[in-house]
Amino acid sequence: MEDHQYNLKQIDLAYELTKYVNEDYFEYIYRGYFSENITENILNLNNAKFVNESDVSAYKNKISYFLIESLQNVIRHQDTTENDAVSNEGLLVIQKTNNSVYLTTANVISNENIPVLDSYLKKIKNLSPDELKAEYQKILLDGVISEKGGGGLGIITMVRRTDGHIHYKFKKINDKFSYYYYQIQLIFSDKKSSKNVFELISLDRLSKFHELLNNENILLNFNGSFAFQNLESLLPIIESHSIGGKPTKQKIFDLTVKLIRNIVDFADDFVYDKPDSGKRNSRGVYLLSKKSGKLYLTAGNLILNDKITVLGNKIKLINNTKKESLIKIKDYLDEFFAFDLTKKPDINLIDMRIKNDCNKIKYVFKTVNKKTSYFILQLVIN
Repeated sequence: MEDHQYNLKQIDLAYELTKYVNEDYFEYIYRGYFSENITENILNLNNAKFVNESDVSAYKNKISYFLIESLQNVIRHQDTTENDAVSNEGLLVIQKTNNSVYLTTANVISNENIPVLDSYLKKIKNLSPDELKAEYQKILLDGVISEKGGGGLGIITMVRRTDGHIHYKFKKINDKFSYYYYQIQLIFSDKKSSKNVFELISLDRLSKFHELLNNENILLNFNGSFAFQNLESLLPIIESHSIGGKPTKQKIFDLTVKLIRNIVDFADDFVYDKPDSGKRNSRGVYLLSKKSGKLYLTAGNLILNDKITVLGNKIKLINNTKKESLIKIKDYLDEFFAFDLTKKPDINLIDMRIKNDCNKIKYVFKTVNKKTSYFILQLVIN
């Protein structure tokens, strides 16, 4: 009973994070240690989000460029600590408003490196376009300031190409380390944003969100549209985390694919009840977390209320059926519909339970309004 309550607590957390994500225009969140070999995979996942959005698609290449530069900025400045009380995982947050895309990164930095970096960033932000060009050429010629000290060409290029729309802050962790937050704004429309938007994307608010992710050890969060052709980019990102050996990571990936497939199958697309909001729902949310020796794979999406009863009964039936019977049902359906897969009923939930050592599927429906609810699934891996 205690374990059941604990899992429900995790589901409630996922729901709260989901609301946080939707309210704050989050498009993509990654928490983990950054390295060169996962940058490309993060980039591929991100590209899938904006390719079909007409207001942003024309700026996809520009977004990709600044995303690469932002990730390089993290790799260049991240420090590590052997103190278990300090999380070494960095953060990447992508937010989209009605006129801009915001790229925010965070990483651990040694306090002794802050004065030089802070001084240099202040200097760069206050330079005129001509002065920035001169500074760029100076570093290009003689590399006066080290990369660790903040004199990378990437920072200057980002400032020049965003017309100075960058922000940063340092948040102290202890006497030796702090978090270094860096944000750039890419403007793609001349629409005006409300004052509330700027509060939602502020570094103060994002640093609090980062603290929540650290406390609950959320390793990966992906929010928005899911494209199957980009799932292969998820595997190297999952592998970057210390969550077990290769078989465990492969199992996580296989179950993740099924959870995301579930989002695509069950998510309903609609406009919120408020006609003036113009804000469509996200296709879904995927969370990977590690807590108390267990891994939690959680996925959620919005569905119409008239689907809840049938879907709930289906999961209850699957949860109450023994593994041997589930395997027989799966094998029978595979064989019976082998020559006409278009008529084969969905067995994704059955397969999900079988592949997770027949652990029961945790689920909950959270009412949003009279028309819709949030449907959350969770798989627990010991």
